[in-house]
Amino acid sequence: MKKMVGLVLFAASILSAPVVAQAEGLKLDAKRFYLGGGLNFNNLPGVGSSRGFQFIGGYEFGFKLNEDISTSLELGYMDSGDFDRLNNTGDADKASGVWVAAVESVPLTSKTDMLARIGYDFGDDDGFLLGAGMQYKFDTKVALRMEYVTREHVNGLQVNVLVKF
Repeated sequence: MKKMVGLVLFAASILSAPVVAQAEGLKLDAKRFYLGGGLNFNNLPGVGSSRGFQFIGGYEFGFKLNEDISTSLELGYMDSGDFDRLNNTGDADKASGVWVAAVESVPLTSKTDMLARIGYDFGDDDGFLLGAGMQYKFDTKVALRMEYVTREHVNGLQVNVLVKF
């Protein structure tokens, strides 16, 4: 029950960000939406490793914290792929599901950013997720990200390509 209450409060706070932004006179700009996808290389302690994929959709808000830190809200789907070891039923374990996260981005140079994320996974590995990584911007529309994301059970290195509209 406590987990469900925490989940509801967390989801409400994350999902209300666009409403607050709208209420403060900020309008959603189509050029701030982005889509992406990539590969993940995962580890599940005691079970082994796997390779999978994910898809991401996000929105970068127009306001900045401390004049530098950008805030984005992302919604994604992750599939870990099959882990090395078989479970008790003789099948390979895997985890998949939808997640939502707030992403903070700090520019290091004109083309590279440091990233931090906090969110919640609603799938097989449900629970909070945390991540950190780097982003390289090829131009104003295309970026490459490399992040380490830890979930309740599955930890993984993710490599994604993002495209802005």
